[in-house]
Amino acid sequence: MNRKLWLLSVLVFLVGCSPVMEANRPDPVDMSQFVIGEKRIKVLSAIGAPTATVKDGKNSCDIYKLYVEGHSGAEKGAIAAGEVVADVFTLGLSEVVFTPAEGATGDEKQAVTFCYKPNDTLVSIDHPDADADTGSKSKPAPSSKDSDYPDSNKR
Repeated sequence: MNRKLWLLSVLVFLVGCSPVMEANRPDPVDMSQFVIGEKRIKVLSAIGAPTATVKDGKNSCDIYKLYVEGHSGAEKGAIAAGEVVADVFTLGLSEVVFTPAEGATGDEKQAVTFCYKPNDTLVSIDHPDADADTGSKSKPAPSSKDSDYPDSNKR
């Protein structure tokens, strides 16, 4: 009886490692929610205080370290469920592969820069997934008037 209880305890412990690691990965920031021309306060309310703020000519730029890549909640759930099934069918031996793999494939924070005109409207976004030709994946706001900065999408 004690041997079965011990084996069950070990199995329960092993089954929890990699699925828990997967489920606890941070959600990536949806960069498409930010549009050129919106106010700085909207960006701050969405992602919090920047790591640093620097001047770029007349513009003020906020620098963030953000997770911009990663799995959505549903994807993380599917991966974790698959790992639990593998753990059960291999009596926990799959953890020898999954746990180190979870640790090695962890998402990294990326540097993201949001620059604003003196009136605190967003003028550019620079992040790792940005298009090479514009420096920004963000789309201009429909009613954006940029008379002070005619080419506001480029830095």
